[in-house]
Amino acid sequence: MPERYDVILVGGGIIGSSTAMALAARHLKVAVVDIDLSGRLSSSEKNAGGVRATWWQPVNIALCRASIDYYRSVRDEVGFRQKGYLWLYDERAWIGACEHLALQRSLGQPIEVLTPAQAHARVPEIDKLDGIAGVTFSPEDGLINPNLLKEHYRSRSREAGAVYLDRVYVHAATIDSDEVRLQCWQSSDALSDEALVRLMSEDGRGEPQAGALFELRGGTVTITTGAWSDNALRLFGLRNYSEPVRRQLCLVDNRESNFAAYGMIVDTSGLYFHNEGAHILAGYSPPDTPPGHHFNYDGEPFFLDEIWPRMFARMNCCERLRHITGWAGLYEVSPDRSAILGRAAPRIFEAHSFSGRGVMQSYGAGQALAELVVDGRYSRFDASALSRERFDRGELVTEELHI
Repeated sequence: MPERYDVILVGGGIIGSSTAMALAARHLKVAVVDIDLSGRLSSSEKNAGGVRATWWQPVNIALCRASIDYYRSVRDEVGFRQKGYLWLYDERAWIGACEHLALQRSLGQPIEVLTPAQAHARVPEIDKLDGIAGVTFSPEDGLINPNLLKEHYRSRSREAGAVYLDRVYVHAATIDSDEVRLQCWQSSDALSDEALVRLMSEDGRGEPQAGALFELRGGTVTITTGAWSDNALRLFGLRNYSEPVRRQLCLVDNRESNFAAYGMIVDTSGLYFHNEGAHILAGYSPPDTPPGHHFNYDGEPFFLDEIWPRMFARMNCCERLRHITGWAGLYEVSPDRSAILGRAAPRIFEAHSFSGRGVMQSYGAGQALAELVVDGRYSRFDASALSRERFDRGELVTEELHI
């Protein structure tokens, strides 16, 4: 390891890896540290793989558009399938969708407006049209393999000289006039899921673990720790505005139909689903889900209570759906459900709290943060609206179009 890095990224998930790629491409010495680079509990490894620029806030549309343009250029390497988003709206949400069409189109996001009957013609499986006030289809949105995308970022950044340090936990930090010093502990062995949760959430005593202590020095530090950002922010005396919230996904078997020709479908009920190999991947986010680092999957009861009723209420072909398996991951949700990205303090930068939008915005966010770190300002990718100062100024970037 060099005696000193230009930038140290704390967190090597999809945002940290994208930012490392952007920084290394600008010829900086970059180190990425993470307690578990395999990402067993990271949000990017447990999401549904949807990618869309169909949002209502300009900065979210722009960062997603920039990311989609990049994904298209490496589509085979990252498994990007540009099959669109079909979005069914109830009466209340349809008003907001229509109000934002001009903005979306002005920022380059093509969106078609469909009647419920036209949506049925496009997707014949949708044969129960009750409660649908209107429909949009965004053909340039699609689906991606988050793991392949993360590994793409890492491969490109390593080729440019970035170093990734696994099983590393940062337990103290000092900001000097010319550098930041991080006190780190590196585990000798991979940690269990339970040990990771205890360590990262500081929730109870853990088991003794062998490892080594060492120091890293860098010109700047960037916090890209996703749903685990609270600890890293605390090291630098920074307020954490966000909270982790569990999201569950089901893999279900359906012998009656094949959705392979379609992209993501979002129902009026908040259910979302897409084809996943020979099966369907479906998700729903109960609005009363409490915050916390909870990874328990509720299993077949979740499918029977939340997924199957909504799918069958919209499509007769889903009457005989069968639960196969599922999992739970985390959204890191900010007060306005938009990311926190920018300069957090002298020599400290951040990009986290994407509120379920990390994979979608990862390329654009990484490029934007690299511009700010290297040049001191944004140029191609303006993410100034996402600075943490917006909360004190009352300039929220409230994003409504969430699932």
